[in-house]
This record gives sequence, structure tokens and C-alpha cells, in this order.
Amino acid sequence: MPRILRVTFAGALITPAAVGLIAVFKFAGVLVVVALAVTTPALTTKFPGRHAKGDPPARQPEPATPAVSATPSADGPADDAARELGSLDDQALCLAWRRSFRLLETAPSAAIRLAIVDQRQKYLDELQRRSPEGLTAWLASGARASGNPFPYVEDARRRAS
Repeated sequence: MPRILRVTFAGALITPAAVGLIAVFKFAGVLVVVALAVTTPALTTKFPGRHAKGDPPARQPEPATPAVSATPSADGPADDAARELGSLDDQALCLAWRRSFRLLETAPSAAIRLAIVDQRQKYLDELQRRSPEGLTAWLASGARASGNPFPYVEDARRRAS
């Protein structure tokens, strides 16, 4: 029953849109509708062996949890990482934050994404430790995951001096 409802709802939305495209754009509308229909995930997943030349074959998904234990030992890697972040200046820390967003976008597995997210949390914790007012101002300004907190951190430091 839920599948029938999904298909009916999708058809009720897609059909008027397709007819409207064809009515307005004539032949170009037909081409757009056909291109959208052929590339829709609902259709392309029906043919798993078919992929474009040069596309890598599908890989099995990796588990979402890392194989390494998340509880570090005393004076272990977590302490080293905290000391390392503490040695960065504000600009380098903010640059590391911005670069980690690009790494997160291109991470090949869930385990690597999880590790990058954990590292990004450490960057935010360090920014909070250094400049709570600056981090709060950046977040209040509508901070984005790819954004640069440096102007806010730097501005808060100048006002505190």
C-alpha cells in the first residue's frame, strides 16, 4: 500500500510538470523530459550492471563505525591532537577547518567521513576554547560548514585586547 501511494503521488506531481515543459518548450521540452526520465535514479537502479564507460564499478558500502576504538588511552593520540591544535595560530586553525570541509566532501567511505567529522569537532572545540565570543558571533551570523570563522575570531580577540 505505501508503494502504491508513493507512485501515485509521484505521478501526480511529475505528469503535470512534464506536460507543462512539453507545452511551453515543444521539442526541447520533450528532450528535457526524456533526459530526466532516462537519468532518474528510480530507473537507473533497475539496471545495476549498466554504467558509463570509465565509471568505476559499484563498491560495497563500508560500515559506518570505524574499526579503531573511539576511546583513546591516557596521553594517547587525542592528547597529541589537542596539543597539535593548540600550537596552531588562529589563521592556521581556521584554514584547517575550511580544508576539512573539502576532505569531508570527497571522503571515500563512511569511516573516513566519521573521522573527519570528529576532527572538525576538535577544531570547533579549540575555537571555542580560544575565542568563545568569536565562535558565538560566527555561529549567530549563519555560519556554514564550509565557512571561515577567522574574521569573527580575530575581531573578538581585537575587542578583548
